[in-house]
Amino acid sequence: MALIFDQKLKSIDSGVWAKFEDSEFLLASANNLKFQRELARLQAPHRRKSDRGQLDPAIMKDILCEAMSKTIVLDWKNVQSTDGAQAAYSQENAYLALKNSDEFREFVQDYSTDLQNFKALEREALGKS
Repeated sequence: MALIFDQKLKSIDSGVWAKFEDSEFLLASANNLKFQRELARLQAPHRRKSDRGQLDPAIMKDILCEAMSKTIVLDWKNVQSTDGAQAAYSQENAYLALKNSDEFREFVQDYSTDLQNFKALEREALGKS
């Protein structure tokens, strides 16, 4: 398929539904400007330590989880808490899920950085493969 130069992928910002285990998540792309700006904003107070390679990995993880929970994980379906109850989506719950589950965080990172996941939805809308 040829490049369509005058079309922006809307799903980069609005997200696409992705399955992880028995749950579904509405995920935006890590290429969206909201994520990039939020990540930069959260990293700014730690820039000096980060540049010297002295930033605690726990702080880096916390920054990443917060930025992703605010701008990449947009909604979810069929997510449960430890007591088996359905967990309502919120930014705070998304942050906890990302922080507490290395597997989920890695899934979100991998999925949100693969542009093919977002192009497929746009191609379907155009009726192309």
